Amino acid sequence: MQFLRYLFFIFSSTNQHGVHSPFVYALVTKCLYKNQKHTSDKSLNTALKLLDYFNSSKVCFKDRNTELEKLVQQKFPKIVADENSVDFIYLDTLSEKNLAYLRNINSVTNETLIFINAINKNYTHWNQLITLEKVTVSIDTFHCGILFFRREQVKEHFKIRI
Repeated sequence: MQFLRYLFFIFSSTNQHGVHSPFVYALVTKCLYKNQKHTSDKSLNTALKLLDYFNSSKVCFKDRNTELEKLVQQKFPKIVADENSVDFIYLDTLSEKNLAYLRNINSVTNETLIFINAINKNYTHWNQLITLEKVTVSIDTFHCGILFFRREQVKEHFKIRI
């Protein structure tokens, strides 16, 4: 089943040439496609690239991922883990608890980024999230999902091959 889902993703996704949003195009070309390898795990490497690209100072780890937490401490010692931060929110899975948290989060800003690892383990929840009114930009990379709440942006969903 996972293989079929991946094949569907490959055929329905795009690269930077299919992106017409200036914000997402810059994110894809200057961050996601940046030839920078922090770790061999594609999803965690993407999270670290995003932390670097957005120059994040605080991360909220809603789910424990000790590997990512160690990598953040090693690569970005100035980044602070803060449970109340809405700058960069990391979720390891899309559980019912995390889905309820995301539905009810009200303190998001224009700069908030939510990174969700392994969205394909519960793709139904991902599809529910991207339909939320407050989510304006969603990026599905198959390995992970990224949500933004940019008020000036028209609501769009992207499937990007990385």
